[in-house]
Amino acid sequence: MTGHPCWDHEVDVVCTDAGIAGLAGAISAVDEGAEVLVACAPAARAAVAEGSHPGWFTHDNVDSETAAYLAELAGDLDVAALPQLDDDLPIRSAPQTIVPGGRRSPPFVGSQLRDWAARCIPSPSGYLYTRVTDWTIATMESADGEAIVVTEIGSLNTGPDDIVGSALEWLNAEAHLRGVDIDPVLGLERLVFEDGEVTGAVFTTGEGPLAIRSRHGVLVCRAGSPACRVPRLPVGELVLRVALVGKAASRFGRVELLTQEPVAD
Repeated sequence: MTGHPCWDHEVDVVCTDAGIAGLAGAISAVDEGAEVLVACAPAARAAVAEGSHPGWFTHDNVDSETAAYLAELAGDLDVAALPQLDDDLPIRSAPQTIVPGGRRSPPFVGSQLRDWAARCIPSPSGYLYTRVTDWTIATMESADGEAIVVTEIGSLNTGPDDIVGSALEWLNAEAHLRGVDIDPVLGLERLVFEDGEVTGAVFTTGEGPLAIRSRHGVLVCRAGSPACRVPRLPVGELVLRVALVGKAASRFGRVELLTQEPVAD
């Protein structure tokens, strides 16, 4: 099915799944005053053939226009060859102090955007937002010297044994407090384009297609929650800041947990 659908609903932001990235993206959008809809699809199936690439970036049943759009944004990356990081929710050592400059962006470097996309696409907490947005409100330099743009949405206290479970529980509670709508669907059917821009998404449901118009953008992400490859962190209770992390001028990002403590693999 191509062309302009008959819209069932209209919001500012559509999140295609209710995992780590979808909930974090919804929270950040609501905090900016946006109306958000989060779809909730079954967890992604495991790869059925060697070389296939499960996860949020590729979808088995999308139409050719959506597939071509995703392939174009991936550029010359061999998406199927990227390692699938099913055990990786990134934890980054980053200062509490924001680099001065507010919304000013670090210098644009094209090769860094390609490398960043290659890190986000295989990450279970990765996402693609269909617009380059200024919602990332702070520039920051992590402990390893990498310049990033960050939207911090809050902090959680947890021990090192169940970091991801604590993060997902916290995200669900924060989304509930904000009245985020979560609609059950069977999967993403296609993105909708008008004049080359993404203007919404169509989902498959048990009752037929559900077409949601997006006034601002669509956040493409995955279902479920990853495990966490816990780096060496101090023993005891941790304070971790939940953040959407990206690069200036990139549509790709991922949810990371930030800490002031040193992080070592």
